[in-house]
Amino acid sequence: MQYNIGIYTRLSVEDENKQKIESESILNQKSMIENFIDSKEDFLNSNKFYYADDGYVGTNFERPAFKLLIEDIRNKKINCIIVKDLSRFGREYIEVNNYLDKVFPFLNVRFISINDNYDSIKNKNCTVDLDISFKNILYNYYSKDLSKKVKTGMMSKAKQGYYIHAFAPFGYKINKETQKLEIDEETAYIVKMIFKLKSENKSNTQIAKILNDEKIPNRSYFKAKNNIRNSYPIINKNKIWKSGDIEAILKHDVYIGTTTTKFNTSISKYKDNEIIKIENTHKPIIDKKLFYEINNVEVKKRNTQVKNIFAYKLKCGFCEYGLHKKYINQNNEKGYHCKTGYESKNERCKNVSIVEGNLKQIVFESLKKQIALALEKNDYVQNISSLKSKISVLENKLDEINTQNKYLYEQYAYKKITRENYLKMKMEKTELINEIKQEIEEINLSTKELKNVDNENKLFEKYINCSELTKEMVDTFVKKIYIYDNNEIKILWNFKNFE
Repeated sequence: MQYNIGIYTRLSVEDENKQKIESESILNQKSMIENFIDSKEDFLNSNKFYYADDGYVGTNFERPAFKLLIEDIRNKKINCIIVKDLSRFGREYIEVNNYLDKVFPFLNVRFISINDNYDSIKNKNCTVDLDISFKNILYNYYSKDLSKKVKTGMMSKAKQGYYIHAFAPFGYKINKETQKLEIDEETAYIVKMIFKLKSENKSNTQIAKILNDEKIPNRSYFKAKNNIRNSYPIINKNKIWKSGDIEAILKHDVYIGTTTTKFNTSISKYKDNEIIKIENTHKPIIDKKLFYEINNVEVKKRNTQVKNIFAYKLKCGFCEYGLHKKYINQNNEKGYHCKTGYESKNERCKNVSIVEGNLKQIVFESLKKQIALALEKNDYVQNISSLKSKISVLENKLDEINTQNKYLYEQYAYKKITRENYLKMKMEKTELINEIKQEIEEINLSTKELKNVDNENKLFEKYINCSELTKEMVDTFVKKIYIYDNNEIKILWNFKNFE
């Protein structure tokens, strides 16, 4: 059999913090699996595909590489999975067993865990080995216990004023011995300059322009220079200061000697007991009086602003930074423009602007068209009716075969057929029953997918007759909108069946 092997590796943040990093690293996991493949005749001339989740926990399956692996399995690209051990695949006992015992056998996928000496081809038509299940329970318990201990220990350190984050804020560096922040003279002067310019009533855009005109390096430059991995994606292609960078620095109370630690991993509002704020933990860069004067003014400004219909959706098609709202022409029409052309000497971005009314009309007409096309494609009623009809026919076949099996046994019991013929005919019917059951299972999966389509249809129908674009519609359907010059736009939708 020709195998297309999915080599799955995973390394979590907790693993990186432990001393096992050499043996557990992504590179070493790959090497071990490749050596295993090379040693087996089964995998001669097999194709290898690599899936690695670096920095993801094993207690759930919300991991990008894992999702891609499952998608490739469904698309028949992968028919074998090999992992170093079960803990790399997952630490959640019930879900891991569900994949090993039900999902992979149904999809005809061979699963191998090297260290656990588990190979599903040796356990065909059997439930998961008890030893494997027991290991899964231990992994699950260990993971939850470790997570709780790590969080408790980190909270204890935070309450003592230690800086427990991986990277120091701009303007500071971490003293590895004391685990406290120290002023970084190479960058602290930039922080002071930003606060000074703000105290002179300069806007964030003006401050960014001044820094760029004076060719002062931004945060990304220093991270790259010091070989520090960014904790967020870099979209700053031009390595310039943006107004958003200025705002982040102005709001950060670390510059007045305060260490704030947030323990909730959710983006939503933090609970009170998950925020630890300790004052005077390190030497401040900015005077407290100046810091609070600047931020009190900024808070009042933000409180009077109402989020516009395209909030957080608009990007410049050239530099990929967010667009800003302003009056953009002689008719005092509200619109959006890219500030990069003003914050730095980027000529392409200077022509990126669009009137809000025009943008609303373009997005609204595009959205209505996409909804209409999606509803036309998603013929839920006809498809679901067809699938239900197929299931009904298959279930009737099962009933007929079960009746035939009873009759067959009676024939054997009354010695009208030999035992050899009885077993042969029974095996044939059992194989037929399994084939029909598998076909029913496949149809049920399709039915579930169609139910998702039905939910989409109900959502589409809710908005198909709307007479104008609303913020709710934009948030529901639009992922991003890229604006170029000459009113050219590109819309990224939240739905796959939108073109």
